[in-house]
Amino acid sequence: MAFWAYMLHCRGGAFYTGHTDDLDNRIAQHNSGLVKGFTSDKLPVELVWSHDFPTRYEALAAERQINGWSRAKKMALVRGDGEAISQLAKGKSGPSTSSGRTEIELSAQALAAMRAAADAAHPREACGILLGEGARILEARLAANVHPSPETHFEIDPQALIDAHRAARAGAAAVAGYFHSHPSGDAAPSATDRACAAGDGRIWAILAGEDVRFWRDGEAGFTALSFTMIDG
Repeated sequence: MAFWAYMLHCRGGAFYTGHTDDLDNRIAQHNSGLVKGFTSDKLPVELVWSHDFPTRYEALAAERQINGWSRAKKMALVRGDGEAISQLAKGKSGPSTSSGRTEIELSAQALAAMRAAADAAHPREACGILLGEGARILEARLAANVHPSPETHFEIDPQALIDAHRAARAGAAAVAGYFHSHPSGDAAPSATDRACAAGDGRIWAILAGEDVRFWRDGEAGFTALSFTMIDG
């Protein structure tokens, strides 16, 4: 089942962003006035952008992230002008969303790789390395889980980490963080995760079923991160 984040252009020029599991029906509801609130007195509305996601959480995260954008950035999204979106984002003092949480960018390839790894490892925990540039995650590289109790813990193969850092020093993508799965938990840091965290500022991705969430491992503990999908 797909979930959609979408943006409407309303009478008068305003933009509205929402999410749904039935895009065609939702747009029809907006235009018939059944969706009370912002759009009901700004009809008709026109669908100008939409993107499908595998989970409602990801569609909602996209909705919230776009809601915090400037009008210029929303117009760039409608045009499909990724370069303009990047330039407008650089004009901010730092990456953020309307909720105030830090934002990262995640490639579709990296998300697919993490999901595949979690599915293949179940009921054990999958783990691996996130590679990219700054807050942009371009690759999720599977690594062996060498912990003696892989059903409830993870430990990334040290050689995989050594190889990734060595490659980064030679000019390859940097080690942005790590990912692992919780086969029987939720997508939040467990007590074990918190005890083992290094507080080095790297990004952690945690998968649980269809849910995937991102966290910053800071000196004061884990901080939730929002994310937006990018091609790649």
